[in-house]
Amino acid sequence: MFQYSPDSLQAEMKYRQDRIKRDYQRPFWFQRRPRRQAPEPAAPELRARPAM
Repeated sequence: MFQYSPDSLQAEMKYRQDRIKRDYQRPFWFQRRPRRQAPEPAAPELRARPAM
């Protein structure tokens, strides 16, 4: 009968969890990308409009 050490069991569990995460990840072309922010207007009259 083969005895497993606690360290080898921990290493095996970590390896299997990482493998599952890797196998079921979205493909890179479906990864979520951060939204692009609209550039601020450069003209001063568009930047600071007086309130009504």
